Amino acid sequence: MRRRVLIKSGLSHLLDLYTQFKLEILNYNEKIKNTGYYVKPIHVTYKNSNGVKIKYVYFGRYWYRISKRKKGVAWVYVGKEKPDPSLPDPPLNPFEGVSAIVLNDEDIEVELETLQLLARIEQSISQPGVFTKLLVEKLSKVKSQ
Repeated sequence: MRRRVLIKSGLSHLLDLYTQFKLEILNYNEKIKNTGYYVKPIHVTYKNSNGVKIKYVYFGRYWYRISKRKKGVAWVYVGKEKPDPSLPDPPLNPFEGVSAIVLNDEDIEVELETLQLLARIEQSISQPGVFTKLLVEKLSKVKSQ
């Protein structure tokens, strides 16, 4: 059984932590813009469950091809792997594989393993914050039981 953790106001903390890595992806996309490919670092999807719309946020490297049309452009998903070996490698993304359920547009629910990863990311950039504090709190509760 996987343990999930509710993080109050966690979405803004998650997106703030992700900002510097997002900027690296945006810079990479600027370098490859003439190739017709684009890396999308975050994918958002919705699922209806018993009449309730649930928002899921996934982090990774999702490749798209840009196809020009008469009325603008179309984004065509081509996969998670680099589609053209001649492209430079995209920047590493420590958030790859992170997913969260977004509740009421501000709280998030993540698996305990994801919380551990987010705490390691905070610590790696010398920014201990919400995720580190919450992880310490959760782990101390487990030890005291």
